[in-house]
Amino acid sequence: MFGFLEGVLGWGISWLFSRNPGLAPFGLIQSIVVVWMVLTVGIVFFGVTYTTPTVRRNRVWLVWGGLNVAATVINVAALADLVPSAMLQYAYWHPWLAVLGIGYLVTALYNWESPQIRHQERVVYAATGVVTLGLLAGSLGPLRAFVTLNIFAIGAVVHLVPIGHDVLADAVLIARRQ
Repeated sequence: MFGFLEGVLGWGISWLFSRNPGLAPFGLIQSIVVVWMVLTVGIVFFGVTYTTPTVRRNRVWLVWGGLNVAATVINVAALADLVPSAMLQYAYWHPWLAVLGIGYLVTALYNWESPQIRHQERVVYAATGVVTLGLLAGSLGPLRAFVTLNIFAIGAVVHLVPIGHDVLADAVLIARRQ
């Protein structure tokens, strides 16, 4: 649920700042990066502090944590002028599409026999991972304009659909048991 909230806030605030740059307190790009830094620190803090040891040590969560930290480091490096100018255009939202695509594929494929993730959930994760990486690849060529113009909506959809599916599927299971 915390990941869903992170997605709603992160992509929503990013979109809001992009549509109304005057609302961005530190400049447009800097403010968006700060939002995601705060959310990433928040989710890591929550994960380390309030989850059970089995969740904290889960390899999939460790992969997600590493991917999120890597994307944040790339964003901060870009703001600090540590990214070569030729690569700067790829240093802000591209890493986050990579995080989502790789993260959802790892979630879908890791420990395939585990009953903790239902088959239907694995299909949603895998499809989202493939679509996200396809959009990322397409953004380097024929889909560049489409993805760039719609990045915050695309990011929100690919971030929230799998998590929303999980929440809905769990709610249905709980309702059936009662």
